This record gives sequence, C-alpha cells and structure tokens, in this order.
Amino acid sequence: MNLLEQGDALLMAGRFHEALNIFAQALRADTSSLAARYGLSRACAGAGDALTAIAWISDAQRIAPQDPEPLPMLADLLLGTKQYAQALPVYKRLYHDVGLRDRVTVLHYAFCLEQTGELEACVEKYREAIGLDPNFLEAHVDLAGVLWRLGDFDGSLTHAWKAVNADPDHPFAVRILGSALLNLNRVQEAEVQLRRALDLKPGFHLAELDLAFTLLQDGRLHEGWRYYAKRWKDVDRIQRPPFWQSELEWQGPTVQPPAGKRIAVYAEQGLGDVLQFARYIPMLQADGATVYGIVPAELVPLLESSIPGFICLAPGRDLQADYHAALLELPLHYGTNKIEQIPAEVPYLRAPQEKVAEWAEKLSPWSGKFKVGLAWCGYTNQMNNRNRAMYLSNLQGLLGMPGVQCFSLQKSDGGEYTDIDPGEERLVDLTADWRDFGDSAAMIQNLDLVITVDTSIAHLTGALGKPGWVMLAPNADWRWLMDREDSPWYPTLRLFRRGFTEPRATQAGRVVRALENLLQQS
Repeated sequence: MNLLEQGDALLMAGRFHEALNIFAQALRADTSSLAARYGLSRACAGAGDALTAIAWISDAQRIAPQDPEPLPMLADLLLGTKQYAQALPVYKRLYHDVGLRDRVTVLHYAFCLEQTGELEACVEKYREAIGLDPNFLEAHVDLAGVLWRLGDFDGSLTHAWKAVNADPDHPFAVRILGSALLNLNRVQEAEVQLRRALDLKPGFHLAELDLAFTLLQDGRLHEGWRYYAKRWKDVDRIQRPPFWQSELEWQGPTVQPPAGKRIAVYAEQGLGDVLQFARYIPMLQADGATVYGIVPAELVPLLESSIPGFICLAPGRDLQADYHAALLELPLHYGTNKIEQIPAEVPYLRAPQEKVAEWAEKLSPWSGKFKVGLAWCGYTNQMNNRNRAMYLSNLQGLLGMPGVQCFSLQKSDGGEYTDIDPGEERLVDLTADWRDFGDSAAMIQNLDLVITVDTSIAHLTGALGKPGWVMLAPNADWRWLMDREDSPWYPTLRLFRRGFTEPRATQAGRVVRALENLLQQS
C-alpha cells in the first residue's frame, strides 16, 4: 500500500491527524502531487481546520486550475466558513460548468446569492431546489426569509407554511412561520408559533429574538426586553465589543447601585438605536454614575453637547470602568415596562449652539420659505431597506410646492430609489457640509419639518423635538408599534403607515396632501 492509499485508509477510519502526516510524506516525495494536496485538504477538514483545508485546495488549483475534483469540497468549506463571496463563483462553476445540480448544491448556490445581495437571483434558485424536491424544508425556510425582504409577504407566509407541512415539529420551520406572521403584523398568531418553536428547541436564539420583536411591537415591553436581552446569542448579527467582560456587565440599579461608579455604556447595531436610547444615559448620571460612552465617531459631538458630563471614548482605549452596560438594555434596567413608562420628554438631544448658528447662516437664503428636509432611503444593505425606502419620484409633489423649499437629508446616494434628478433648485443638497451628526442636527434644528423614511434621520428629528413625518413600511420596525399615527417615543413625530397592498405613490400622496393642509392652516 503506497502513501496515498495509506492516507485514504486513515481518512476512512477518521484518523485525520495521522492522515495529515502520511499525506505530508506523500507531498514531500512528489511535490507536484495533486492527490497529496487533496488528501491534505480532506485531512485538515476532518480535523476541523477548514481554513488550512481551503489553502491546500487553492494550492492544488494553482497547479491544475481546470480540475473540477476539489470544487464540491471547496464550495462547502467556503460556505461553512461564511466566505460567501468566495463560495459563490465556485458554486456557479459547479452548476454551470460541471453540471452538478442536485437539490443541496442548488440550495447552497441560492444561499450564497442571498448572502451577497443577489436576492432576485437567489429566489430563482430556491424555487429550482424546491422543484427538485417539493418537500425540501430548508429551501422553503430560506425562500420564506428572502421573500419578505422583497416585499412579498404573502409569498413568504406560503413557503413558511410549506416548511411546517414538510415537518410540523421542525423548530426552524415553526420559527420562520412565526417570523412570516410577524411581518404581516399578525402578532398574536406569530407569538403562538414562536413560543412553540422555543418549546421544540429551548434557547433557540432566532425564535427568542423574533419573540422579543413580537412582544415589543405589541407594547408588552417588560417581557419583550427580557427576550431582547438574549440577542447576544445571534453572533452572526450582533457582537459584544472587544473590551467586554462578562463579570463587569451591569445588572441594573437595584442589583448594582451605580452611585460613585464608572460605567461604560457601549453602542450596538445602528445609529438610530443609539439616538433612540441615549435618553437613558442621564438616568445613570442622576443615580450618581460617571458615564462613558463607546459610540460611533460621527455621533460624538452631538452626544457630548447634549448630555453634560458624558464622555465619549475611542474604541480600544483602556476604560478602567467598574461596569459595562449595553445601551439597549437600559430600558430593561430602568423599568420601561409599559408604553406609559417610556421617558418621552424631548428634546433630549441638542445640536452644538455654534453649529446651529452656522447652519442658520447657510440656510438664510431661503429664510422666507417653509423649509422641509427629505430622506427617502436608508442604508441599502439594511435587511428591510427594500420595504422601507421610498422612490424620490413618488415625492415629486413636495418639490416645487409654492412657499416650500426642500432640502436633501440623504447622505447616501439612495441607489435605485433616487430615480429622478429633481434639480438643485427644487431639492437643495448641503449634506456635503456635514462633518458629523452635530451638523445634521444643527441643519434639522433650522428646518420647519422633516419628512423621512425609517432611518436615523427619523430618530434624530424626534430626539431633537422637531416636527417630523415618518413614512413607514407595511412591516414597520417594532419601535413604531402598531396601528397608531403617533409615537410614544417621540411626541413630535407623525407616522404615515403604508398598507400591505398600498402602492408607495399612494402613501407619498397622503404625505403631500398633509403638507398642503398644514400650509393652508398656517
């Protein structure tokens, strides 16, 4: 038995570390051997060293780039290590050139398309996988998860039910059904399914997080915060900061009184989350804590000017803190258990005075106009952006309205949603002068009204206590609750909800008419 045969026998026996030694000997004996390289990759993969396995396959491909033999393993290794952009071309080659089109390969191909943002293409491939096996539970689950992002909420629910029908007791199927129902605002039904998913799989983090959103959206804040505190299990989407130490995590004022303590409050997730929950920082200070913040740099000037004594530190600095506190867990610690207990006094954020004066000067050429700020699209990589964004063309009725001057609050280009060129006169864009959120706040401070989709601009406007109208997606985020036109978090905001069958143009038309009515009354 030669070295390669010995290595293969060891692989079959699951003796991967021994196989590594044998294949290494084979490679030393023949430095051009593809079989030795492939054997090393399989042995590394079996031993749990996926990255080295990938490196050996890559080395083999350098010698024989057209050899299809290692492609299935390479694709699966890249997928398993979440290198989706690198896995995608391998799956494309397997599918198109090698002709490997079994249901699992097609499913993985679809998943890589999804993870790299090619949503329409991934839907096609998920449907192809289902065509190969109509009861393919994993494909139904994944397709249900994509369709809601594309605004097909009924289609998402249909495939969620098909997943459950394929296996009624599969926790992933039951959880995706709960998620699909939640996206249709059917919160009571969603809650039933999500609790059942947790019965089937206790501690299932995706179900716990969806249940948190369900409870919070329904206004049951006390239980909602408790489930939301479990979000850290979802390490693919939410991660603790590098400095975090579990023994220093603050447990709240009743367990660990903050008086005389140094507490480092750390931001997480989006800018809007920081702006919304910054209202809790003065509560910590009022309890006698010295509060430090680890927040995105663009928020530092605004937060430090708004909250006296609040000191923002650069990430990586030695905190020397007594406790660490996640900003989004302060509502739980400070007893925001009911809607009526939300600390809603505004403004709780204020632009630096020198910036307010600076922006008053910048906007002085339009001093006789009713000044309206517009934001029509958030970050394009946000999961719900396709549902929340508004096409600029739908808002044309606001542009050039007599007595009104519109200003762009759109820091990004808006992608496909900036579908018209309104001209600089109809939509003035001064965002190039924004250095940070202090400038954004100062500009908004000098406007009469902000009209925006659900982005950080909505939270900033509400935190400043400025009038704002927020255009919401049919599956609006939990913090906007349900079936109401006001926000208990932000008393100066008015909500314009889009119905599930309502075109964006109709929603925008309601906003235009509301502004016309407002101007007539003033």
